[in-house]
Amino acid sequence: MVYKKGKKPILLLILFSVLMFLGVFISFKNEYYTGSHLMVLANDDTVVLLKKEDTINKVQELRDKYNNNDIVGNVKIDGTNIDEAVLKYKDNDYYLHHDNYGNYEINGSIFLDHRINLEDRKVLIFGHSSIYEDIPFNELEKYYNYDFYKEHKYITLSTEEEEYKYEIFSVYVETYDFTYMNLKIDDDKYNSDLKKYKNNSIYDTGVKVLDNDEVIILQTCSNDNKYKNYKKKFLLVIGKKINEEG
Repeated sequence: MVYKKGKKPILLLILFSVLMFLGVFISFKNEYYTGSHLMVLANDDTVVLLKKEDTINKVQELRDKYNNNDIVGNVKIDGTNIDEAVLKYKDNDYYLHHDNYGNYEINGSIFLDHRINLEDRKVLIFGHSSIYEDIPFNELEKYYNYDFYKEHKYITLSTEEEEYKYEIFSVYVETYDFTYMNLKIDDDKYNSDLKKYKNNSIYDTGVKVLDNDEVIILQTCSNDNKYKNYKKKFLLVIGKKINEEG
């Protein structure tokens, strides 16, 4: 290609200016949205363009997989078998004994309390455990062990638009006081409940809980022999919402 006299220096100057602008912009942030894409600075300093829809959770993929629009999110604990769709129905009975497809299943599914949304400040998620079958919330029984807790301290909750991270601060079995299921509470009662959750933990996690911290409660039946004589014995794994930096 032949350039007319005087054009090549101008083109080079424009190209240099554009590259300088991109370099300065990327230095401020390793990722940013541009239109419908997310631009990410990779480890080798190359720029990768990702579609925005690929950077959010896979809720729609789960809905498509199970052909079920009752799926509202996904709950995951790294290093465990818990990486499951979260369902929501008009009551808390249906998914006790229905699977992700909506078919009858004695062990049910992982489901959200029907009175709330995943974005609420107190999120209650229920699921069965079993001594006879391998189902996801059996993993929660491992939290009796403090060493297991130390290696699996975080819960990731995904919705259609956001991904939230929670740090577990309390693990205990409730046998008589089920007020943690109350959702219509004022701030004073809410904050006193947070302290109660913290104090009831079977071991000190060392995680500080502040007033009005947003929490997630994972509930399943306890199969520990220590509680075998109780009619109701719910194992609770409770985390507080944290920012991305933890």
